[in-house]
Amino acid sequence: MKIFSKYMARRFFKPFVYGLGLFSVLLFLGTVFDRMSYLVKSPASLRVIMEYLWLEVPYWSIRTIPMATLLATLVAITGFIQSGEALAAQAAGFRVRDFWKPILWCSFMVAVVSFVAQEAFLPVCYSRSRRLWNEQIRPAWEWEKFLDIAMMSAPGQFVQAQVLHTKTGVMEKVILERVGPEGIERQYDASSGVWDAGSKRWILRDGIRRTFRGKQVVEVKFKEEKSDLSLPPKELIPRTRSPEEMSLLELLRYAPKARHLGASPREYVMAAHSKVAYPFTNIVICALGIPVALRLRRAVKILSFSAALALSFLFLWFIEMGRALGVSGRLPPVLAAWTANIVFGSLAAYLIRRYDV
Repeated sequence: MKIFSKYMARRFFKPFVYGLGLFSVLLFLGTVFDRMSYLVKSPASLRVIMEYLWLEVPYWSIRTIPMATLLATLVAITGFIQSGEALAAQAAGFRVRDFWKPILWCSFMVAVVSFVAQEAFLPVCYSRSRRLWNEQIRPAWEWEKFLDIAMMSAPGQFVQAQVLHTKTGVMEKVILERVGPEGIERQYDASSGVWDAGSKRWILRDGIRRTFRGKQVVEVKFKEEKSDLSLPPKELIPRTRSPEEMSLLELLRYAPKARHLGASPREYVMAAHSKVAYPFTNIVICALGIPVALRLRRAVKILSFSAALALSFLFLWFIEMGRALGVSGRLPPVLAAWTANIVFGSLAAYLIRRYDV
């Protein structure tokens, strides 16, 4: 049985590597063409652009692992049947389930590797590629304005602005708060703020300064006042971290801080659950592919490839729908992250039991 398992594993991993490379390249090229106008106009050097494109490869490779797993399952089982080896194995006493059990174990191994890759390699590569994009390829500070700024500018200091004009150094509808151990100590509520490069401070105009002393609030109106906010316009640009830049533990630690940076904590909680659920997608989609492959036993390879594409995109659509529902708050993050696995896993279990494979 061990020899047979190794043989089926070889049948699985050959098309898996082929599918992983093919699907990764297809999605990667789609992204490159989508961003081609920015890359062509970018002031960055060719070396930076090539480094950015290379660092994007791990992201798309991990995203296409389930597609490659399904393709490998279909090709391995249909090929084993079409070659006549399945009939010979059954004559030797093997049951149909003995054909696919090694394939399922292979998908489990792929799931483990996928989890390790998304924890160890993806955050580093994605963080570096995002930094190259935002700082050299399409610098964020070249944008004219940002809306609804909210961030912690220094320990105990929070700043909000309805509009930030990065090129002119102007903020509209500014709220600047100094927070101490007992809550808000001082608050500026101004109609506008202008960056003074000479003093390296923001000058607030037409506002109210509120000083909180216990339950007493002292309000003073001002026409113009120099604040203690010393961050220049470029450093006030929102730079919330993408979930793809963080490992599972980093996501769990970062989620409570996200609100202070103007982001939704729900997005990061959802991403943490998705990082656990996504590797299991490989096992579920392999289990779903087993009864499909047994029904496609005499099909040509192009049909297996088409079936892999259709099922994979349907599965990925369910994953994205679950993520959207989780981020919007319509579903609890745990349920939203596992929706696709639950739906397709139940379907796979039903088909395997019905066809007694």
